[in-house]
This record gives sequence, C-alpha cells and structure tokens, in this order.
Amino acid sequence: MKNTTYFLTILFLTLTLTVMSQQQTERFLIKSVEINNEFQNFGTTFFGKNKIIYSSQSKKNAFLNLYIGSIDKNGEIINPEKLVGPNTKYNESNVVFSRDQRTVYFSRSIKGKQNTISKEKDRKATIGIFKASVTSSGQWKNIESLSFNDPGYDVGHPALSKDGRKMYFTSNMPGTLGLTDIFVVNINTDGSFGTPKNMGPKVNSKHREMFPYTDDNDILFFSSNRPDEGYGGLDIYAVKRYENSDLSDRLHLEPPINSIGDDFNYIFNQDKKSGYFSSNRSTGKGSDDIYYFNETRPLLFDCFQEIKGIVIDQQSQKPIPYAIVTLKDANGKDIEKITTEKDGKFSFNQAVCDTGYELLGEKKYYAQNLKQFTTASVHEGKTLMTIALSDSFIIKRRGKQMLDISVINFDFNSAKIRPDAANQLDRVVNTMNRYPRMVIELGTHTDARGKNLYNLILSNKRAKSVIFYVIEHGIDESRISGKGYGEKRLLNKCKDGVKCTEKEHELNRRSEFVITKM
Repeated sequence: MKNTTYFLTILFLTLTLTVMSQQQTERFLIKSVEINNEFQNFGTTFFGKNKIIYSSQSKKNAFLNLYIGSIDKNGEIINPEKLVGPNTKYNESNVVFSRDQRTVYFSRSIKGKQNTISKEKDRKATIGIFKASVTSSGQWKNIESLSFNDPGYDVGHPALSKDGRKMYFTSNMPGTLGLTDIFVVNINTDGSFGTPKNMGPKVNSKHREMFPYTDDNDILFFSSNRPDEGYGGLDIYAVKRYENSDLSDRLHLEPPINSIGDDFNYIFNQDKKSGYFSSNRSTGKGSDDIYYFNETRPLLFDCFQEIKGIVIDQQSQKPIPYAIVTLKDANGKDIEKITTEKDGKFSFNQAVCDTGYELLGEKKYYAQNLKQFTTASVHEGKTLMTIALSDSFIIKRRGKQMLDISVINFDFNSAKIRPDAANQLDRVVNTMNRYPRMVIELGTHTDARGKNLYNLILSNKRAKSVIFYVIEHGIDESRISGKGYGEKRLLNKCKDGVKCTEKEHELNRRSEFVITKM
C-alpha cells in the first residue's frame, strides 16, 4: 500500500507538471545541450558575445574544472576546452566577469571536499570566492582569495550588478536566515570590499538560497528549495531591484524552467532573449545538465491588469459608439483618454493591480458617468467595466421620466413653430429616432394670467402644432399624443388673483414631454 501511494503521488506530480508545462510553454522553450554527458555539467556564464564558461567533470567523482566553449546559432556549446590558469586539483565553478572582462571572480573549494555550498551551517568552510586579473590573451593572473572569505563559513557563487559596484553571493555566514542565503557587498573603487549584507526576507528564507545572477535590467535570479511553494528541489526565482534599492515581490519561474528536480544557475542574454540554466531533472543525461532556453514572453515583476469594458445606453442597453472614456487615478488626474469603437468597447493596458482608479464616460447629448473602482490583485488579469450613460435629454421630474424641454416659445397669440422652438423639437425627433420604442405624451401649459378658456384653446393649438411638427419629421403618429391644459395644472400658488413674480409665472408656462413607454 505504501509503495502504491508513493507511485500515485509521483504520478500526480508528473501529470500536474505536464499540464502546467503545456500551459506555460509560451514563455520558455528549452532544450538540453549536446555537450551534456553522464557526469556533472553546470554553472554557465557568458564570456563576451559568443563564448560561454561552465563547470564540468572529466569522469565520475572527479573534481570540477572550468571549460570554455563557443555558442553556435542554435545555442549549442561547441569546441569546449579546459581553461588554462584557474583550474587546480580541487573544484572550480561559478564564474563572473567585470564588464570590461579584465577581472574575474569564481568559486573554488578550499579543502577539496565538496563542490557546492555546504548544507550544514555548523561545519567548517569548504568554498571561497577568488579573484583574478584577465590578460588581453585571456590568461588568468594574480589569483587571490577575497577579504570576506573565512574558515568558519562557506562563500561562493559570485554575481555582479549591472554597474559592477555590487557583488551578490551565497553564504552561511553569521546573519543567515536559513541554511544558506544570498548576500550583497559593495565593491569599492579601489577594488576592496565593504561589509556583506543579507538580502533579507524578500529573497531569503529558512531554507536554502543559492546561485545568484543579475541581468542587464538588474533583475536578480536565484534558486531556493521552498517546499511550501516550489515544484520540487531547488527552483529558480527572480526579484527586480529598483533605483531606490527596493525589491519587487518574488517571482517564481514556471515550468519548463522549473521541475521536480533541482533547477539553478539561470543566466540570460537580454538582446538575444535566450540563456542557460542547470538542472538535475530525471530526463537529463547526467547528475547535472546544462539547458538552453528561449524566452518568448518577458517576465513581469510589477502586477498589471488590463481594464476592458463597454459603454452602453442606460435606457436601451445598446452599445454607444465613439464615446469618450477617460482613465483617471484615484485623485482624479487624467492618465489616458480613448474613443470607443463602433461596438462601444474600450480597453486600457497595464493598470496596476489592487489600485484605485476612476473611469469617466461621456458623449454629446448624454450625461457624464464617473465610476470609481479598484483593480483586482491578480497578475496579468482583467478588470471588466460597464459604463452606462443616460441620455442627458431624458430626466426624471416629479416622479416621471420625461424629455428635458422646459419651454417651447411661440409668438404672442400664435401657435406657429418658431425657429428656436424647431431646434428644440429637432432634439425630440433625434431622441425618438435613437429609441424607436419610445412613446411620448405631450402636455402644453400656460400661466394663470388671461381668461381660462382662452388659455385652454391656445395651449391646445400649440400642442397640435408641436405634434404635427414631430410627425412631419418622420415619427409615427402612434408614438406621440397630447393636448393643451391651459392653466388647469399649475405648479405653484400663482392662480387668478394671487400676486406672483414673473419667474413664478414662468414655472407654470411649460411644455412637458412625458415618456409613457420606453
């Protein structure tokens, strides 16, 4: 039963990783290089544009030596040769060069007992970092131990920042959070070193952190064996270092870079979008193998989202083409402004996750709509938004939905449509064309001045003129009706015999287009 459970567990892990690999292969395409054999091959570093240095064994249980080879167009390492100068009867590995390639740092075993950083914090040191000068012919001269090597702990896996002023390395020196941590130390202008500092919990954990490397964007790659979140063994992670020295959140590289085995020593050529890493995964030839990869999608360290949405008419629920949508920050400052397509859709790229924004939708003849929202915290996700604009010509008044026309002016004692009234009525026609199921009931009203019968007759004449104008301009007669009410429906106290101001009388002198069906 125990063996069966173990087998099923391994099968489950394999199936899970296979599915994840199929989903994620868009970002990385990998292959094992042909120089791999049944022995150890790992620890690559670029030397110039077309050369690569790596560590290898000549036979099983042999010490590691440094080799140099050329990189062909397919990423293969060809014509490898053992380096002359740095190799000894003990282990050498993990090389890094200064930008002018005149200085080199590398790991070397002090007692020849082990070829990686010690897994035990209380044992004596076996690894140190050494420095050498590189001549114009490529010879390594003046090899010396770095000042912070110590017999009480291990120091290895050197890496340099883009500007060459900082060195990252692996150690179990005092101040280590786990078994081994990544440290950083300043390199002074005279070549001496400052005091090493632990990179802190954004990089290090209670487990092992090893094999740092920085690319041209000052992205720090390293490996860690975090059983609570890893795929198995050492996994490759990355953090981005900003100009103010802050670090991004830790990014866990996905399969096929990481596997259930140990995956480490990631290096990357930004110009070629390709690089190498090492792994002891079960599909390899030896105990450690070198893999070449192409990156097809860049790594994203800051969490971004796409804001996608549609602008619709609140009444008809139909898309509004060519509306203006403005993305604003939480303080109302404009970030970007776009025009919707014919389908009313819009999108803004790379909004920051878990951040407050505002969206302003607007179009002529519509009331503006400002929506406040916060993006989700899902990396590379989408925030979906709908902006409903209400026609600015459609309002609510006294509990009724109506068109916003307060006055249709006529000449004295006349029901003829004046040009200024025609402009207002054209808006009515346009709105009814936009909403083909809209039905209108018109009411025309007067103030209380004058005789009641006269006001009623005049308001009816004006109502008929308005209805005739709307029908004459293409609206079916079944969609508009109405009549004049004279002074029957006053809105205030201003009836006969009551003294009122002109403004108070004007409130009663109105035309109302009530929407009875939408």
